[in-house]
Amino acid sequence: MSGFPKVLSQRPTGGRSAAALLAVLLSGTVLTGCMQAGPRFEAPFMLANPTERHPIVVSNSEARLDIPVYAGSYGLTRSQESQLYSFLSDYKRSRGSRLVIKAPVGGDERATRAVFTDVKQVLRSRGFTQNEVVLESYSPGYKSFQAIRLTYDRFVAEGPTCPDWSENLAYDPNNAPYPNLGCATQRNLAAQVANPRHLVQPADETPRASERRDTVWGNYVKGEPTGAEWRPEAPSERANSSNLGAQSD
Repeated sequence: MSGFPKVLSQRPTGGRSAAALLAVLLSGTVLTGCMQAGPRFEAPFMLANPTERHPIVVSNSEARLDIPVYAGSYGLTRSQESQLYSFLSDYKRSRGSRLVIKAPVGGDERATRAVFTDVKQVLRSRGFTQNEVVLESYSPGYKSFQAIRLTYDRFVAEGPTCPDWSENLAYDPNNAPYPNLGCATQRNLAAQVANPRHLVQPADETPRASERRDTVWGNYVKGEPTGAEWRPEAPSERANSSNLGAQSD
């Protein structure tokens, strides 16, 4: 057996084996912590509801339209009239606060009265009453231009930002929501909603159509059938394919 070195096996002491086991456990904990670290495990990304994780901020904002009053003007121009109609349509749709109209003090008073008269005519044509409009005056200042100013308060919606696409979604053993889950939908909703007020409170219901309801109720009171009468010779939504085939023959 000469020529082969003799290897002596030694058992590690208890202290060294415990230290080695502790080092392995700590390294595994560190690796696990690195794998699980990331924004998705932090608030508010742990919320399952996208509306809570990426909320839409609805706040009040002032809508304003300045109609310049040019020296020597005899009223609204076609462009100004078109802008005014569009502004009033937005006001009707948003159901904002009362409309405030401010007329400038000083400058060409004759031109101001002419433009203001046209503005009132447009308001009357759109069905505005005196209770819906507040008339005020203001001083535009030395360097500011003369303008008829229309303002009202309305709701505006601001969507969330969606900048975080840093995580690898191909590996997710915890099946946790990723940071941007639902963010794009919330942002698009805030940009496309016709009236941000509806994000705070539901829209009012439209009046019901009572013509058919009155007919059905009258038949019920008289003890007559309340359903619509169906005749085979008259095509209707109740006709099936066999009826249509018989009618065509």
